[in-house]
Amino acid sequence: MKKLWFCLPVFLGLAACTAPEKMEVERWGRFELVYHESAWSNPFREVKLEAIFTSPSGHEFQVEGFYDGDGAGGVKGDVFKIRFSPGETGRWSWRTSSGSAKLDGQQGEFECVPSDRRGPLTYTPDRPRYLHWASGEIFFESGPNDPECFLANGFLTQEQRFKALDYLAGAGCNILYMGMVNAGPGDGDPEMKVTPWTGGFDKPNFEDICLLFMNRLNGVLDHMDSLGMVAHLVFYLDDCCEISKAITPDQEEMLFHYLVARFGSYPGIVWNLAEEYEECFDSAWCASRAALLHRLDPLQHPVTVHQLSSDTFAFPGSPDFDLTATQYNFTDPDSMNKTALKLRAQLESAGRPMPVSIIEWTPFSPEQAGEARKGIWAIATGGGTYQIFNKRDLEPMSADFAQWQECWRYAAILKSVMEKLPLDDMAPDNRLVSRGYCLATPGKAYLAYLPTGGNFTLDVESAKESLEAVWIDPRTGERTGAGMVKAGQASFETPSDQDWALLLK
Repeated sequence: MKKLWFCLPVFLGLAACTAPEKMEVERWGRFELVYHESAWSNPFREVKLEAIFTSPSGHEFQVEGFYDGDGAGGVKGDVFKIRFSPGETGRWSWRTSSGSAKLDGQQGEFECVPSDRRGPLTYTPDRPRYLHWASGEIFFESGPNDPECFLANGFLTQEQRFKALDYLAGAGCNILYMGMVNAGPGDGDPEMKVTPWTGGFDKPNFEDICLLFMNRLNGVLDHMDSLGMVAHLVFYLDDCCEISKAITPDQEEMLFHYLVARFGSYPGIVWNLAEEYEECFDSAWCASRAALLHRLDPLQHPVTVHQLSSDTFAFPGSPDFDLTATQYNFTDPDSMNKTALKLRAQLESAGRPMPVSIIEWTPFSPEQAGEARKGIWAIATGGGTYQIFNKRDLEPMSADFAQWQECWRYAAILKSVMEKLPLDDMAPDNRLVSRGYCLATPGKAYLAYLPTGGNFTLDVESAKESLEAVWIDPRTGERTGAGMVKAGQASFETPSDQDWALLLK
């Protein structure tokens, strides 16, 4: 269990801290410093606090602090915090800097001890086609793209949010897309609106960050962390153009600084700049904000932006974007597979391969689970990952995820297959199959998917030894042996006329 050091003010009004004789923090645990300062009229503007954390090997990490009201959920108080997640075992030190004399020059040490935590989710340049945890484990994204108003104060209670997250994790989902600024459906039902500022969505005070919202998000991230889930956090959802025009760059940067300072120590974060960004922003804005996030985030969580429907990425080769967030308004498996292939080829050609994530495609109703199943298998064998865009009706969006239980069951089956494959070494190559799609490390491992059953051939000419073939039923996950396969052109017939997957390794 991590031990936290709390720095308390003495009666003279100075922040006096005395370190315990031995303070231990688990590797990739969350270390938190607490300070007190009341000499301000706007704590978000006037109190600058940061710390330099120095690792046992001498690397330095600059981490900003944030205002947290009374530190216990109340919005009024004098509490400022600094959070950090150390990734190297051994003796760490830190030193604060601040314009406040009370907060400046505080220093101390802690011992980082081994743990089995996975660490943060990151883009890994030497294994760039899927995201990885710091532990090295591949993250194969699979979860819902809705509801956009999950964080709206009037839409759900916190208990309902936790219950929804428990359901998703139990159903095998590992990610949830959620917005931090949302106009609400249609003309904007008040209970559906999401805003991180006081004053509400219609009259936001951009100089005053809403701690009630931040506390709500803090609780959600704590719960997701306990479940091993990733939060796909979108700064602006679509239909926020009035907000984007009214806020100044300086006010917007204040929000970005705050969010990274408060939540950047959580492991499972993907930063998404905007949904369908072309509606309210331009490419220059996206590039500048992506670069800002990478400058601010000491753990370097992945950064992306959600585009309008397209089969190309708007920022290929940019070092500040770490995965796509593709919207593509089709559902048929051929289109989904071709989109994943085209995106992957575009990114390879640009010189910076990155994960292909298709996060929004034509909305599914629960009755369309079979279409969703074929779509996600087509994306996966095209070298991509996915979120399922789940809406029964256009608006309002529902958080009753159990309506889509069949979709989640199909997605969990696929995720369990993909997580056991050597994905870093595999690439899509449909030339290997006479029909359908194929993801392969030629000669070693092959995953073929056929949206419709029947006969097909698979090229295993490069195999140096016999490979075991297994049929996988995408509807149930049941596996059936298909014999041993030698090098050459192997012929197969699916067990039925439905969709099937074939695994060789």
